Amino acid sequence: MHKNNPHNQSYDMSALCAALPELTPHIIEGQRGQQTLDFSDGQAIKALNKAILKKDYRIDFWDLPDGYLCPPIPGRVDYLYHLKDLITPPTDRAVSALDIGTGANLIYAIVGSRAFNWRFVASEIDSMAVNCAKQLVKVNKGLSKQIKVRHQSDENSIFANIIHSEDYFDVSLCNPPFHRSQEEAAQGNQRKNKNLNYNKSKRGSTLKPHKKDQLNFAGTHKELWCEGGEQAFIKKMIEQSVAVKEQVGLFTCLVSRKEHLPAIYKTLKSVNATMVKTVDMAQGSKVSRFVAWSFFSE
Repeated sequence: MHKNNPHNQSYDMSALCAALPELTPHIIEGQRGQQTLDFSDGQAIKALNKAILKKDYRIDFWDLPDGYLCPPIPGRVDYLYHLKDLITPPTDRAVSALDIGTGANLIYAIVGSRAFNWRFVASEIDSMAVNCAKQLVKVNKGLSKQIKVRHQSDENSIFANIIHSEDYFDVSLCNPPFHRSQEEAAQGNQRKNKNLNYNKSKRGSTLKPHKKDQLNFAGTHKELWCEGGEQAFIKKMIEQSVAVKEQVGLFTCLVSRKEHLPAIYKTLKSVNATMVKTVDMAQGSKVSRFVAWSFFSE
């Protein structure tokens, strides 16, 4: 993980439980006698996120509708710290960032505004997620000055309707839908839960198993899959970025599968991007990356 990521060590469960007592019932004993969680339990993950956001980011209220994506915070924070390395902060104002597909969780905007004092426009196509994100902004002190949530009404557009004529963003970020179908998303989740339950059995846990189709981090259709999957979504984003190339200093997007990179680079070449960079990230055994591009001369 990034050297400055405050979550690059093991969770301090005692401190997190002190910040949010409702996390305490989810604590179990790990293989080495340490306090940990059953990471295949969606309710435990949600309680962990609430505790982290309260303890480290001064968020007194955070919740999600059932079935919406509950992201692992350390990996999201890692993306932001790597972005911070890439951009030159303006001297006359705070960094302005565009979060594409913020979801009901609003994690990137919350963390970026609290940790770096960045200002965000957070876009989202799902109406319920928009309402939830707006509520999070409304009820948590100070967020309304830092974050604006905008509804994307056109499912075929990424930047149109969201970037207004007077807007300029130093950076855009996106966690795209990775899968091509509901079936593919379900298969991926089953593999993940199988690994989690295997590790749980190695610890000798006596917890009851969860339903095999349970999404521990959840996620709705628009959050997890789209026609053509990740590769098609990023291709569309790159092509549409040309129309707003003067209004975004640096475009970026997570890429879960490295085999998609050649096609992504080909699309970037076709639109004459002047700068292309791939940044690798790692969280434990999980390896991910994001692609960054710009149309400005270096």
